[in-house]
Amino acid sequence: MSTPFWTLGILDTSKKADFWEELAKRKNAGFKIITTVSRDLNRLELTFDYKDVKVKFTESDTKPLFIECNFQRDIGHIWFEISRSDFIARLMSLFSKHKIKSANKKFNLKYLIRGNSSLKVRKIINNEKITSIILRENITFIGGKQAKNGTFILTLNIHRNINSIEQLETVYNLTIRLIDIIMGE
Repeated sequence: MSTPFWTLGILDTSKKADFWEELAKRKNAGFKIITTVSRDLNRLELTFDYKDVKVKFTESDTKPLFIECNFQRDIGHIWFEISRSDFIARLMSLFSKHKIKSANKKFNLKYLIRGNSSLKVRKIINNEKITSIILRENITFIGGKQAKNGTFILTLNIHRNINSIEQLETVYNLTIRLIDIIMGE
């Protein structure tokens, strides 16, 4: 697929609808395109349940791919943030509490990892398959925390360059693997 056409921060996501719909069929997920009343902006939405976790992928003409996973049960005290880092973030992290290092040195150079040092967090950041996907797909942010209502929320923020069914399915599989680890499976 060719590089999408950018104009004033707006990316036409309707060009991605075909492969989003194909993934929805493969995974038995819900899919819809939401269009503004003026029919000038679109949002793609893919939803499914996985092991009692409600998962929603969204991407719009103005916002990148965002994934939210709502766990409907208490999974213990776990919180973490994995975010791409730049020089300023690395400098500030020297004074940060709750910083964690991965066994993957290349990963540590590109990402800042904060969280509690639970076994589940360590399983995520030391899993070679997970870290290689994060590096290859240049994922912006992955985080998890307890919500006020007692449920757990996992979020992923992906850049705007998911332009094929293969890339979208890779992100889908990463999401499923993260859910499995958080649930202790």
